[in-house]
Amino acid sequence: PTVPGPTRSDRSSAAITFCYLLPSSHLRLFSSMSDEPAPKKVKTGFEEHILNISTAIMKDAEGKHFTDLVTADVSTMQGIGPKSAEVAAELKINSVEDLATFKYFKWSRALATMAEAEVEGDRPEGSMMNVNKMVDKAYETKTLKEIVEAPVAALQGVSDAAESLLAELHVHTVGDLATFKYCRYAEAIVQAAQYEDVGTDAERKAERAAAKLS
Repeated sequence: PTVPGPTRSDRSSAAITFCYLLPSSHLRLFSSMSDEPAPKKVKTGFEEHILNISTAIMKDAEGKHFTDLVTADVSTMQGIGPKSAEVAAELKINSVEDLATFKYFKWSRALATMAEAEVEGDRPEGSMMNVNKMVDKAYETKTLKEIVEAPVAALQGVSDAAESLLAELHVHTVGDLATFKYCRYAEAIVQAAQYEDVGTDAERKAERAAAKLS
């Protein structure tokens, strides 16, 4: 016949009996092990900081350094899901840094910024100013404001395929690309990363001390 194994009640009773049989010194040892304090947290020096970019990046990235985010996947940006990430990859945008340095975003932002300073009909005779290497031939003689309102394909090098991909990201005009929030957020992250302290408080102190000796 099959011999039944010990029940939960049997195991509990055995554990209690075992504890009664142990010397008091052993019991104190078990007690001290259970009461052992949690490891002390390493001081970073950022404990009092309250800045954040919670609506720009995914939750699991909120505790990272800006320098870590620069090389992170483009899907780290909050709002760029799998489908948008696929579209971005087709445009050779794979990381946050790629998003920040996307050539056509930088061109569009420059054009839109300059358009703010443009006065209609105020170009002086003989002026040599132009953006011919940024735009297609048909837009070379247009005002900056007209270029900003033009389809994104007005930018030199944006193919029909690229225009369709950008449209999937809700970017239709040069102005849309100039204000595309994901590129703007990424650009700000990359800029902030250049001026960020990294490491622990102790590590930074050691670096400063070493710098004084060099």
